[in-house]
Amino acid sequence: MAIEKVLITGASGYLAQFIIERLHTKYQLTLTDIVEPKSDFDEATFIKADVTNAYEIEAACAEQDAVVHLVALVRERHGKPHSLFADVMVKGTWNVAEACVRQGVQKLVNISSISACPPAPGTKLPYQVDAPFQFGGGDLYYALAKHLGEQIGLAYHQAHGLQVIHVRPGVIAGDGLNPGPSAPEVVTNPWFVYVDPRDVAQCVERAIETENVNYGAYNAVAGRTDSRFDWKQAEEELGYSPEHNWDEIPDSD
Repeated sequence: MAIEKVLITGASGYLAQFIIERLHTKYQLTLTDIVEPKSDFDEATFIKADVTNAYEIEAACAEQDAVVHLVALVRERHGKPHSLFADVMVKGTWNVAEACVRQGVQKLVNISSISACPPAPGTKLPYQVDAPFQFGGGDLYYALAKHLGEQIGLAYHQAHGLQVIHVRPGVIAGDGLNPGPSAPEVVTNPWFVYVDPRDVAQCVERAIETENVNYGAYNAVAGRTDSRFDWKQAEEELGYSPEHNWDEIPDSD
């Protein structure tokens, strides 16, 4: 069945504005967040809802064909208690997946992160999806919450047949404290971990469009040979083609 109606959670966030801009001419969008987005898209409907409230998010999912789930603690997340990550990111994602099943949503596109799978020492790079990974102490709450969000998606795919695609953005340029990359003085290959938000939006669009993938996780990073995380699988299976690759920074491969 063709996807026509798409719900976007976390619609007031930084990345959401690029995804909304990419999708609003192709789909009937419903936006949801605890705060109404500043961007004015007359064609989109806004529903105030909190993903930690199962009833509210289930109501928002009514009559939707797909959900793009963006809610996460991103900016100013350091120093927050682990319980907040569990409530907003883990419980919130669980509520969204459950709401999708209850309301008959076809597809969930979950915005995960490369932080969900930190490459284990000695792992061959660029990091391939499903290669060994190992959590460290730095930013553990965020990384673990993203990983658990992916596990929730997998469980609902296996148990209920929900189509789930996890998009794992790299470090999103322009978001909060991430101004963008600059070439390091000492290059250790491969080192590049950034992505332009417009390319993340493109990857989301491809994830919605694909009819060949019922479940999968894909890295959305810049299309460079020195990228630390592999993007070729997303190219081959989703048709992702990153366009903003910081050509002014020499590719050190």
